[in-house]
Amino acid sequence: MNKADIRTMALQARRAMSADDVKANSRAILERLYALPEFARAATVLTFVSSKDNEVNTHPLIETLLREGRTVLVPIANPDRTMTWSRLLDMRELIPARFGILEPAPEFVRPTDPPQDAVVIVPGLAFTPDGHRIGYGGGYFDRFLAHFKGATISLAFDIQIVESIPTNEHDIPIKIVITETNTFR
Repeated sequence: MNKADIRTMALQARRAMSADDVKANSRAILERLYALPEFARAATVLTFVSSKDNEVNTHPLIETLLREGRTVLVPIANPDRTMTWSRLLDMRELIPARFGILEPAPEFVRPTDPPQDAVVIVPGLAFTPDGHRIGYGGGYFDRFLAHFKGATISLAFDIQIVESIPTNEHDIPIKIVITETNTFR
């Protein structure tokens, strides 16, 4: 299968999940994430904000990190297909932006350079056990990951794990993929 076919198949499978399954499986995935040593010691966490198509729910993760006093950086998609990372202080600062993704409202944008020892939670539609991923097709995260040295983690449902994904030289594999039943390194 090509990337477009895998993207379509994974998106359809995720959209078909019930709200109860998304909630329960997201909770199980976050429990596995909290147990990771790389995550436990991270003072700064870069994370996408789940907002569409039954993504693994990152809202409880963000709320926990904010309560713990950790630095939370969320991405802002720029028109040139790069990302700016902005420090988030409260979930109420977020509004729907480009592509329906939740981003800080303009008055709450706090551009912050991510430290290289941070952990980044990388979104995607399909993943292989060895860390290859297919995102939504914009290349935003691959461009960022090409220069990021910290731990990279993706959160996915078991239905998003595929045997193989065609890759290009600009595709950056993820170091850890967590599902409700597995942690792949």
